[in-house]
Amino acid sequence: GANQTITLDASGNATLTTPILTAPSTYALVSVASMSVPVCTSTVSGNAVISIQALPTATIAANTICSGQTGTLTFTGTPGALVTFFDGTSNQTVTLDASGNATYTTGVLTADATYSLVSAATTVAPICSQTQTGSATVVVTALPTATISGTTSICSGSTTTISFSGTAGAVVTYTINAGANQTITLDASGNATLTTPALTADTTYALVSVSLVSCSQNQTGSALVTILPLPTASISGTTTICSGTTTTISF
Repeated sequence: GANQTITLDASGNATLTTPILTAPSTYALVSVASMSVPVCTSTVSGNAVISIQALPTATIAANTICSGQTGTLTFTGTPGALVTFFDGTSNQTVTLDASGNATYTTGVLTADATYSLVSAATTVAPICSQTQTGSATVVVTALPTATISGTTSICSGSTTTISFSGTAGAVVTYTINAGANQTITLDASGNATLTTPALTADTTYALVSVSLVSCSQNQTGSALVTILPLPTASISGTTTICSGTTTTISF
């Protein structure tokens, strides 16, 4: 650029403060001249190079989890940057790797939790930092639930209805007399029913678990169908009698 001048003091020193810089700048000597008569001038060489370190940046993202699980925060930005974020209680930090990425595992969550960026700083001299904005919420999905009902007594050879209720759309796993797992899906109102086959012995329908998308949990509860034996009867008294007499029929 154009030539500039500065005057050395009585000790032979001078300083200048640069303007705010956003790109590398080189300050190069051109010449030096005496201030007394006769004025003597000589060409000089030498320079000072100011390198600019870009201010670090960072972004934050979060995932969706099931209640009772830990969440994962994902940070991206300037490789090597120290990122400070607020977890709702206090500031926490993560350091981005050479690819500019980092993850952070939250504590166990049972409700949505929001995490906010505070700042990003370089970790090598000169230390450059700037305030960051942005936040991410770990969305917590409630665990599905289910109940079973239908405990009753029926006559041997009859059928009955077992009812399930709970989280709409959930898949309920149950067993019959502790046998292989079976499933039934709750409707949009959170209900489902099944009709038993004709039963001739006491039968227990027991809950095992319930799941919805990627969230599941074990469930307890059962419905007992008690079978009542069918009544029986017999008749006897087949005989031959004289006209005008009576006999006995037995049951």
